Amino acid sequence: MRPPQGTIALTALAMLTEQPLHPYEMQRLMHDRRKDYAEGKMRALYRAIDELQAAGWIEPAETTREGRRPERTVYRVTADGHEALEDWLQDILEKPAREHLVFTAAVGLLAYLPQDRAMDALQHRIVELRAELAARGEASAALDQEMHLPRVVLLEDEHERVLREAELRWVVSLLDDMRAGRLAWDRESLSAHFEAMHDHEMARRRRHRGPVSDSEQP
Repeated sequence: MRPPQGTIALTALAMLTEQPLHPYEMQRLMHDRRKDYAEGKMRALYRAIDELQAAGWIEPAETTREGRRPERTVYRVTADGHEALEDWLQDILEKPAREHLVFTAAVGLLAYLPQDRAMDALQHRIVELRAELAARGEASAALDQEMHLPRVVLLEDEHERVLREAELRWVVSLLDDMRAGRLAWDRESLSAHFEAMHDHEMARRRRHRGPVSDSEQP
């Protein structure tokens, strides 16, 4: 059996080390602590709980029913779950999975856009990043003032903010280079460049295969 995977399962397991919880309580805590990747994903959370239970990392602490409502199961972490969480977190911190972000992929294909459209898109990205950073700043201040959570619990939000700030600086500098002419391209010059590259690759392959024998001649 494959061990549980994914950030929702990891977060649920971590929260259960605080105290036994019902899935809806886990979801509320994830919302309160700005675990945006888990927002509105109750189905994924229940699937993660099933996987954690199947692995023996969590177990039901109690099951109750009120009237005609469905049963409510409260889960708690097991001794194996405590050990698994520490190993899991250490592995991720040491060697995080390489997640290729969509924006990163799009930047790598920027040359396939006309330069004026690329500049317009990047300007919109700058506006979005500034708005996101402002919203994150307000949310972080509210969390600090209302919930008084220690910094170590909010490092995820801090990390995201630092990444967005770095991205904003880079996109601004990229747009400055394009406006100043330090970074420029056009369809004709790129087409010529790519055609030359393909011709060079075909020639390299022919040299690698060697001369064509009489039997291979058309």
